[in-house]
Amino acid sequence: MIQGSFAHLEQGEFYIYSSNGGTDRLDTLHILNGEFEYMASIEGDVIFHLMYPNFSELTIFARPGDDINIEGDAQNLNAVEVRGTEDNDIYTEFRERITDLPEKEIPDVAQQFALEHPTLFLSRYLFSKYFLLNDSISQNQIKEIFDSLCRACPDNMELSKLSRQVRSYGLLREGQELPEFKLNTRTSAFKGGEEGKEISFKDFHGNYLLISFWASWKSGSQSALYRTRRFRREMEEKGLKVNAISYSLDTELSSLKRIEENDSIDYHSYCDFQCFNSPLVQKWGICDLPFFVLVDPSLKIIASGSDWQRDIEPQVKKVCL
Repeated sequence: MIQGSFAHLEQGEFYIYSSNGGTDRLDTLHILNGEFEYMASIEGDVIFHLMYPNFSELTIFARPGDDINIEGDAQNLNAVEVRGTEDNDIYTEFRERITDLPEKEIPDVAQQFALEHPTLFLSRYLFSKYFLLNDSISQNQIKEIFDSLCRACPDNMELSKLSRQVRSYGLLREGQELPEFKLNTRTSAFKGGEEGKEISFKDFHGNYLLISFWASWKSGSQSALYRTRRFRREMEEKGLKVNAISYSLDTELSSLKRIEENDSIDYHSYCDFQCFNSPLVQKWGICDLPFFVLVDPSLKIIASGSDWQRDIEPQVKKVCL
C-alpha cells in the first residue's frame, strides 16, 4: 500500500501510472485533508510514477506487500520524501544529492549509487534513466555498468529483460539506418480511419519521415504533436514532403481519440494499447515520452530523442530547413 500526506493541500487529485506493468491505466489519487491511500495488485518489482498537477513526477519503487509512506509539502514538491523500503529510502537520498547539481554531473552520481547498491531495484532504474537514455554516454561505459549489475544479480529476470534495451543502444542514433518495422495503422481514431492497413519502413523511402511516440497521459505529448504538425507544414512550404507516424502508448481508445481530434491528426496513427509493453517500443528501447525519430529520404536517421529543441531542432535546421 502507498499512503501519503501533503502539507498545504487540503484536497485535490494526483495521477499515478506504471511504466513496467504495475497498472495498465492512469489512475487517480484523491487527496482529502491532505492525505491519500493507494492500493494495487502487483507481481514482482514495479515502478510507479506519481504525477503532480504541474506534470512533474515522483518515482516510487514497490513490491507485493510493501508499505510505502510519502511525506511532502505541496509548496515544495522537489523535497517530497518516500520511505518504507530500502529502494525508496536510498532513492530519496539520491534525489537529495542531485538537487541543484548541473545536469552533466548527475550521471556520475547515478553510477555511484547504482554500483554501491547493485542488487537493488533502484539501481536498474538509475541505469535505465541516466545511461540508456543518454546519448553522450559511450556504449562501452553502458555495457560496463550493465555487466556489473548482472554479476551482482546473475539470475535477475528484470536484468534479462533490460538486456534488450542494452542491445538496442545506438539503434536510433544519427546516421543509422531506420530499423525495419511493420505496423497495422489507421488514418486516425477520431476520423474512424480504416484499421488494418499495413505499412513498413520501405513505404517511406524517398520522403522525410517523423515518428512521434507519445501518450495522452504523459506531459509534453501534446506539444510533441504540435511540433509534428508544425514541422510538416514548414517542410511543405519549402516543397518537401514529410510523412508522419503517430505512435501512441495510450491504453484507452477514448483518450487517444480525444487527443487526435484536438490535434487534427490526419496521418498514420498506431496504438496497440500495450503502453511500454508494445513490441516495437521494447525493441527500439523507447523509455521516455515523448520521443521523436526523424528520418531522411534514404531512410537514414537524422535525429532522435525526447527533447525536440535539444535533440531534433538543431538537426532539422542543418539538414532540412
